[in-house]
Amino acid sequence: MSGDPTKANLWTDADVYVSFDLAAPRPADANTPFGPAWHLVGLLDGDEGFPESREEDTDDKFAWGGILVRTSRNHFKLTKTFTALEDNDTTRRLVWPGSTATKIRVPKPEQVLVAFETREGEKVRRLITAQHAECSLDGDHGENEVDLESATIVATIFPTGSGDLFDRQSTPVLESLAVTPATVSVAAGEISATVATATFSDGSTADVTAGTSWSSSDPAKASVNSGFITGIAAGTSTITASYNGQTDTVAVTVTA
Repeated sequence: MSGDPTKANLWTDADVYVSFDLAAPRPADANTPFGPAWHLVGLLDGDEGFPESREEDTDDKFAWGGILVRTSRNHFKLTKTFTALEDNDTTRRLVWPGSTATKIRVPKPEQVLVAFETREGEKVRRLITAQHAECSLDGDHGENEVDLESATIVATIFPTGSGDLFDRQSTPVLESLAVTPATVSVAAGEISATVATATFSDGSTADVTAGTSWSSSDPAKASVNSGFITGIAAGTSTITASYNGQTDTVAVTVTA
């Protein structure tokens, strides 16, 4: 089986943020925290995750002879669900919109901004509603002595006029590693410097020389430390640089 395991995701942590202010500023990128207008839902049921449901009316058009020639599509609807395990001001406002601290009223869902954030190590992915959502209780809600009190909330996502559902933010993913120069000629007892540069999915680059692991195929001919290659004895060696699953090599010739 072929593939790229670095593109397989297992999200180990997640959060949901809600803003009741539709003009609330969105974070600039996935590394920017949410501002004070955004409220953390709190503990979530990880087993339930963020199920997503799509609904759409389709109508197939056939020509004589039963040949499918076109399909019309309309009434698209997207919902995304999360299960909150905390009873706090934010979850109560989502479950009982329009109620107060002392009065429970017939719920009338309000328009809110919702952000779904998943994390795996330093990797972050966010989906922030481009327009707004309406949240409501999905199924039953109650208390017992066996299970944690929880509230499963379904967010109906309303698109913008151009059809945008979410603004997506994610931390850049490492795509390649390049060491320069690719070939080095160094005299025995001398030192030559190399630089390891990482290229990320957003096109950005970074000097990762200090954080890269270095090794020599023949330490008796050439050694390496933090990108600095030292000639030991006449001959050749291959220097390998490794950084977060990406590698590159340098061909080294040591002269007497």
